[in-house]
Amino acid sequence: MNGRKVTVTYCDEFGVWPLVANDLSSRLPLKNLQWHPSSQRSERFIPSLEVDLQRFNFEQIPQPLLSAHTTYLNLYFVNCDDNDVYKNKVKKQIKTWVDLIATKKNQEWLIVYVAGQDTKRTNNYLGLKTSVFDKIRADFNQGKRDRCAYIRIVDQDDPSSELWTSFLEKMKESILASFDMQVLQIQEDTRRLDMQRHMPGWNYCTFFILKEGLAQAFEIMTLYEDALIQYDELEASFFQVLRDKALAWFGHFGATEAGDDCGNILDFKRKGYRDLINKNIISVFDFRCYLFARQTRMLLKLQRIIEVCKRGQLFISGFIPAIRENEDVLVDNFVESWVFSACMNIVNECEPFSTNLTAADPNFAILYSAVKADLLLTARRQLDKLGTKYKHLPVTEPFSIYLDTKVGDEGTKASAKPKDPMTNVKLLEAINSVEAFDKMYMALSTRAIKSYDTCYRPRAALTVHGDIAALKYTRDKLEDAVMIFESLIRRYDEQDWGSIENSLLVKCADSQKRLGKTDQYIESLLTLLKNAKCLPKEDATRYMEELLSNVYKLDADIRRPFAPMFGIVVVSIIDEQSAVESSSVEICIENYLPKSLHCDTLCLRLVGNDPEQIWFDTKNLDLAPGKNKIYLTSKTSTSGNYVVEACEMYVGKLVFTHNFMKDGQKKRILRLNHDVNRLQATVNQPDQICLGERQQLAVRINTGKKSISKGKVLLEPQMEGFSILKTNKVQATLQGENDEDSKSLKLDMLDSGEIVLPDCEPEQNLELLVEYEGSYTEFEYRMKTTVIYECEGNTREFISAHSIHVTIPLVVTETSIFRETCVFLKVDVSCNGDHPVRILESKLIPSKSYAVESSSTVEQWDLTLFPKQAATFVYKLVKRENVDHDLKPKVRFFAKYRTLKDEVEASVGAMLKRKLIQHQASQHFAYVFSKVKEAFLSSIDYVSYGLTDVVHLEDFDAELCESFLLNRDLKTKVELLDLIEEFFEEHEAITVRTIKDNAPKLRTNAILFPLEVPISKVLHTAELVLTDPERDLLVSEACPCTLRIKQSPGWTMENNEPSDNEFYYDIDVDYDNWLLSGKRRLRFTSKPGEVLEFSVDLVPLKTGNLLLPGVRVSAISASVSAATVYLNSAQQVLVRAKSKTATFFVEQQQRFLQPPNTTYAVQDIAS
Repeated sequence: MNGRKVTVTYCDEFGVWPLVANDLSSRLPLKNLQWHPSSQRSERFIPSLEVDLQRFNFEQIPQPLLSAHTTYLNLYFVNCDDNDVYKNKVKKQIKTWVDLIATKKNQEWLIVYVAGQDTKRTNNYLGLKTSVFDKIRADFNQGKRDRCAYIRIVDQDDPSSELWTSFLEKMKESILASFDMQVLQIQEDTRRLDMQRHMPGWNYCTFFILKEGLAQAFEIMTLYEDALIQYDELEASFFQVLRDKALAWFGHFGATEAGDDCGNILDFKRKGYRDLINKNIISVFDFRCYLFARQTRMLLKLQRIIEVCKRGQLFISGFIPAIRENEDVLVDNFVESWVFSACMNIVNECEPFSTNLTAADPNFAILYSAVKADLLLTARRQLDKLGTKYKHLPVTEPFSIYLDTKVGDEGTKASAKPKDPMTNVKLLEAINSVEAFDKMYMALSTRAIKSYDTCYRPRAALTVHGDIAALKYTRDKLEDAVMIFESLIRRYDEQDWGSIENSLLVKCADSQKRLGKTDQYIESLLTLLKNAKCLPKEDATRYMEELLSNVYKLDADIRRPFAPMFGIVVVSIIDEQSAVESSSVEICIENYLPKSLHCDTLCLRLVGNDPEQIWFDTKNLDLAPGKNKIYLTSKTSTSGNYVVEACEMYVGKLVFTHNFMKDGQKKRILRLNHDVNRLQATVNQPDQICLGERQQLAVRINTGKKSISKGKVLLEPQMEGFSILKTNKVQATLQGENDEDSKSLKLDMLDSGEIVLPDCEPEQNLELLVEYEGSYTEFEYRMKTTVIYECEGNTREFISAHSIHVTIPLVVTETSIFRETCVFLKVDVSCNGDHPVRILESKLIPSKSYAVESSSTVEQWDLTLFPKQAATFVYKLVKRENVDHDLKPKVRFFAKYRTLKDEVEASVGAMLKRKLIQHQASQHFAYVFSKVKEAFLSSIDYVSYGLTDVVHLEDFDAELCESFLLNRDLKTKVELLDLIEEFFEEHEAITVRTIKDNAPKLRTNAILFPLEVPISKVLHTAELVLTDPERDLLVSEACPCTLRIKQSPGWTMENNEPSDNEFYYDIDVDYDNWLLSGKRRLRFTSKPGEVLEFSVDLVPLKTGNLLLPGVRVSAISASVSAATVYLNSAQQVLVRAKSKTATFFVEQQQRFLQPPNTTYAVQDIAS
């Protein structure tokens, strides 16, 4: 595909060409040309330009305008050193040559002066002294354009590179100038001719030749993109002529010459196309082939082979209708032969380019393989048409898909008018031989598959695989066919693609049936039934009957998706007691099959948190063709938001599945409530808590409306540091409808942690107390409760996951005050939190060592305790003479209480439940009330309620309320919103009377606080005795005192032998009032009943009533608990001043008002 070159002539009348020819040729092609178009186009860069040097012919005739051959530059080589010779001879020769060039259009000329090797350079221009070269320049240069160049015959010492560079630059300028003039001239001529399009005598062929001249000019200059634009414009103008039906310039359609059906459509030299166009006798067929070949040549020059393939596919498919219209005059099978040849021509022409382009860009192979595969498959499909016509292939799918006409019609036409055979040798061989046909069919299919695999189009590759499988089936190679068919079906299922062609499935099923592969045969029937809409009804019914007759004989389960045989929609949750016996999920299944289908089991899986999944199912139903409404129930009762994940339908060992959680599919969320008619269980803190003992949880179970048996409950902690203790027996209470019917039980706990429940009648309540261990820093535990039981012969399950709040709203502190015969116990009770607490009852429970001698006569309280308040209770304890071992070792403070928060929430919950029951919506109470508490009751001011006995609820927020009802169906959501709004409007303010009336059985709580009261104590009685109590105490006078200390024997442990213990007393002296003379602190030993006396002196420092200093007796050993009863606590003594008199004489008052120089006398003070 060597391109044409720029023609440059040289005139050598002085014999210097042989001397410079090699030097010039070595510097070609010309490099880096910059063309600045005069037509305001953007600048074009030409990296390399080939030049064709030809000797100038003085006798040649100028080329016509439409000629494709044009000279761009004419060179005149001159060698003359003598000015006279130049003047008399050479100048005339040059002028004659220049005048001859001037007669040629758009050609440039350049005079090249060739200097000899001996010519020396001087200071003048180029070493000449007013030389011949100067005269040539003066005589022939016109304007600013320099048309003279100077070069030197090169020797080894002086390559004269600068002179040659200058000469080559002038050559490039001259060639570009000539090219620019040609472009302008052709554009102007083309524009003028195009404007005459609608005038009589206008000729499209002339217009084509003229515009193609511009394209060829661009091609010569290696501006292939611009050349392609010209050919594209010519194609557009041709289609315009075609639309105008003005094809008078074309002789006929053509395509009747030998080889037209298989000739290379990319060979624009296969015929004399330009001569035919010039003579206006070219056919439409030849013209379009020539135009496409020229476009393809430009694209190949640009190495855009992907576009070549794309344009080739469009050209072939677009030209086929025109060929069909003239098929009667063409050779037999012309279209198939021409399409086959054209596709292969394009692929074969592009293949050599693909290797280098792929090496440069790996992604190129993907794009190229895609378009190449389409061309190869188009060529292969021509074999399908020929094969069905010549009985090599049956007239069935997939071979008959692309048949243009029926074989019978073609046979009728062929018998009416015999045609010459096509000339494609390969296709003739395939027609005449089944082996050759199969070989070519397989070769093209394999190449197409390989290309589709390279470009990552697996589905297209599988289609071709299906064609090969159909060919194998036709040739009775059933094993090979089945292997390919099964691979196709598996790949379609894996990729989740749409339906595979039924024709292939029918062949696959038939092959499997004939080979005795029953399991595979069933799978093929299933795939066929997926496309039941595209099958005749009788065929679909027959396939379905065969499927049902064999589906129970399968060795293993076969899983298939619902679609497209079935459609499924989850409608809603039905949990109204009037509508269904237990909570159900309503679904709608549409059966697209032509016959009713019996289903063994239909189940729906929902996924959530606890439990992670739940199944709703039904058994033994018939799905009629069309829509079927079905209600599914579950053995599990749970509560929470669940996502619909999957549905499974079992027909024998055939399982149809549907995944609701595919990517891009909107998730369907259902809100499940515990079934109000079935067993329900809750886990809470017990009503009574005993601090200091093993803590327990209360599991409360209500059996619902039916009796239960064989029940087991399992408690599973859901957080670290929280565990249920394993015990052999669990304390339980079984209560019927009346409180009097309750009885205590001991239930067994299995090694698995399950607790065995007794058989229970309807509406019975069972309470279990289960011991646990947990961190003291945690106040909320997460627990999962599972109850498995039997009801009416069916196994049921209750599952609940909830948080257990373990709180102690009260704080108790105690103070023990010992006296010789008793102990006073002061108990301070305060709120442990921000919520007020009602104290309903309080008492002190004695221990085995202490009895309660006296306490408050009031035990039933209605005392509201607010935060930062404290209530004080005082009890008098006496030590028992005999220990009562039936009692606890510690006294315990019992407090029955109820928080105002629990009081309000219980009442509001009772009123809301009553409201929902009135409107048959009680099944929503648990969830709705939990959300109402969280959204509306959490901000109640319980302190204000405790003070005013009125609760003010927040205003109803419809948007907030709607947010936690999103997962309900529209009808239920609207109904609940209206009920909640109506409830808040009716109970904007709730009084304490309303609260007590609506919740008459308010649950109360009780706490037992163990209090530490020592049972043994070393008690000393201390007394500070004045030696002379009758004597008045005077300031600054010492007063002798005796400190008398006695150890009381009443609090000493009886079983301990008396022992001398070391103690010390400490006198707490207020040194602002007293001075102490003696031992302020002294160590001593004492025995029970022993009295010790110590002498000290007190010196009062002030007058008035002064408190005596305090005295405390403490034990030296930390193991000895000691207490002191100080008899002089808060005792005051009167301190007087010493008795003295003083007389003062003061002058009259006015003397003090005299001026400063006034004197006054101060009298002596008399005693």
